[in-house]
Amino acid sequence: MRRKYIDVIARDWIGLDVEVIESPNPAEVGIKGEVIDETQNTLRIMTEKGLKTVAKKKRTFRIWYGDRIMKINGDLISFRPEERIKRGLILLKRAKGVKI
Repeated sequence: MRRKYIDVIARDWIGLDVEVIESPNPAEVGIKGEVIDETQNTLRIMTEKGLKTVAKKKRTFRIWYGDRIMKINGDLISFRPEERIKRGLILLKRAKGVKI
């Protein structure tokens, strides 16, 4: 896994701009806005039309992270936020060659 993707996994998603670009539910494709809350299985996104709750699993998200736009598979982030951040930090340390 490339480092820039690990950086995104190892951070808090609240405040990030996201868009659902693939979903088994066609009504979710195109939901776009700012993440205001995150659970193990969902993202709560504030859109122009109001608050939407979207499952993470089996979805693909486009995120705006700094000056980059990335495509992230929701299965990679389907953990409790604190657990996902912890796992991401471990991956970052391994990528940098730091022993844990």
